Amino acid sequence: MIRGILRAFIVTVVSIVLVAGAFGGGYVASRAVFPPAPPPDGGAPASWKPYFPAFWEAWNYVKQDFYKTPVDQNEMVYGAISGMVDALGDPHTLFTEAKVAAITSTELQGSFEGIGATVEMNQGRLTIVSPVKGSPAEQAGLLPNDVILQVDNTVIQNMDVNQAVALIRGPKGTTVTLTIQRANVAPFKVSIVRDTIRTPFVESRMIPNTTIAYLRLNDFGATAPDEMRAALTSLMAQHPTGLIFDLRRDPGGYLNVAVDVASEFLKSGQTVLIEKDKFGHVQEFKASGGGLATDIPMVLLVDGGSASASEIVSGALKDYKRATLIGTKTYGKGSVQNVNTLSDNSELRVTIAHFFSPLGHEINDVGVSPDITVTITDADVAKNNDPQFDAAVQFLQKK
Repeated sequence: MIRGILRAFIVTVVSIVLVAGAFGGGYVASRAVFPPAPPPDGGAPASWKPYFPAFWEAWNYVKQDFYKTPVDQNEMVYGAISGMVDALGDPHTLFTEAKVAAITSTELQGSFEGIGATVEMNQGRLTIVSPVKGSPAEQAGLLPNDVILQVDNTVIQNMDVNQAVALIRGPKGTTVTLTIQRANVAPFKVSIVRDTIRTPFVESRMIPNTTIAYLRLNDFGATAPDEMRAALTSLMAQHPTGLIFDLRRDPGGYLNVAVDVASEFLKSGQTVLIEKDKFGHVQEFKASGGGLATDIPMVLLVDGGSASASEIVSGALKDYKRATLIGTKTYGKGSVQNVNTLSDNSELRVTIAHFFSPLGHEINDVGVSPDITVTITDADVAKNNDPQFDAAVQFLQKK
């Protein structure tokens, strides 16, 4: 598990929310139910009309003169939208094609259809970080560090990680053939029947030979609050003297889930985050009360892969001195996105606000610093050591 820590961090930064877009925390409700009414005249407000002639002139020149045929007009539209969004200079405002957008949606619901393997794009090579336990990928014998060279007949070297994952995903019961490269072994093919993969958001256990409970949250997905509450109920029934809450490599999820998660550790009415929009409007989100772990001595583990919703919780627990943060500085995504589902099921995520810690500390591009800095070195990874976890155990044993 620890060998994957540094690799998983790269996955998080490059592919962001499990291979599907920007760091996910801070998503608010989609406008799919109540989309804004389109403006008159084909969607172009009168004030914009001076800007569109050049666009249509360029469009028509491409259609008329480009030497390759046929021209894929859908790809041209997608490229135009992507270029428009890129021009804003905000890495978290982005356009996602429908197939890739579906991956994000299913991930945050706790299940998806595919082979069940965590992957990263490492120097242009799609590399398996780890197969999900009991998944078709594990049953087929795939191992960490295996490189996927080809999906069916498509070579995926240097491909965008989202596009590569979209090729591997597919309906339950269908077969995908992967060409695998393993160290010192000639490339070989593996055919895998896809299945429904359920990915629990929460892991929990009592640490052997201690009275310390361990709780990990992998994503702030839709079912995370219920899973968290069930895990905490079981852990607290065992009367632990301390709690380690692990948010390392957690890329985020839904804003309301972040508030629910923080509410398990904070007193009713305490501020979880402060949100500020472009007009200067301020909204405070408060803990709902009824938390199961509001008093137990607590360590929060964070690192550079802890982003967005993870930083909402980290900032709140630090400001209220509710937990001692151990690890390294978090990623630094302190923005909220509105998820807009377009007519073809593609998605446009638009940054609508920034969020701040309860004491008003900036998080975007800054991150949340730990109270105790503990790094994981290459030597630790090679030996499968986790000095951050060890430091948390030692800290709580001294309480």
